[in-house]
Amino acid sequence: MGRRPKISREDVLQAAREAFAERGFEGTTLAGIAARLGVSPAALLRHAPTKEALFASAMSYHGPGEFAVPVEFLAELDGSEDPRLVVRRIGETFVPFLESKLDEQIAHWMRSKTLEEEARGIPLPFDPNVRPTPPQRVLRLVEDYLRRASAAGRLRVSDPLAAALMLFGAFQAYVTLHRIARILDPPLPLDRYIDTVVEVWMHGTEEGGKR
Repeated sequence: MGRRPKISREDVLQAAREAFAERGFEGTTLAGIAARLGVSPAALLRHAPTKEALFASAMSYHGPGEFAVPVEFLAELDGSEDPRLVVRRIGETFVPFLESKLDEQIAHWMRSKTLEEEARGIPLPFDPNVRPTPPQRVLRLVEDYLRRASAAGRLRVSDPLAAALMLFGAFQAYVTLHRIARILDPPLPLDRYIDTVVEVWMHGTEEGGKR
C-alpha cells in the first residue's frame, strides 16, 4: 500500500483558493479540493475544521510571491526589443493574472453578501496601504520600459506614463467587459483582442508613426 502524499498548509490553502474562485463557496466541496491534492477530504480537516473555516483562511492567505506581478520581465529589457512582441507578451501574461484575481475576489465578495456582512464592493486582493501596490508596480514597469524603448528609437512616445496607463487600461478593460459586464457571448478570444491592441496601439507609437 503506497504512502499518502504529504501536503503543506500552503498547498491546501492554494488549492482551496483556486477551487472557491472557480466554483464559488456553495459549488465547492471538500472532496473537490482534496481531489486537486490527491488526498482524502479528512486530510483537509487537519488544516481547518470546517469548509467555512477553510474558506476564511484560504481567501485571506497570500503565499510567497503571491503578488509577484506577471510583467516583472520588463525590467530585464533594454528597450531594443521588438515592441510588438513585448506588448503581446504583456497581454498574454497580464490578462490571465487579472482574471484569476478577479475570480477569487468575486467568490469572497459573494460569500460575504451571503453572510450579510457589510457590503463595500469587491475587496481588493492586496493591502492598499502598502506602497507601491501591485497595480502601481505594473504601471511603473510598463512606463520604464516605454522610456527605454523610446530612447532606443523603437517607439515614439511623448508621455510614457500616459501611454503605460492606456496600455494597462486596454487589458484591464478586456477582463472587466468579459468577466463582469459579459458584453459578448461567447467572449472574444484573447489572442484576437491582443492582435488588435498591438495593431492599434503600435500604429501611433512606432517611430515616425510608420507601419
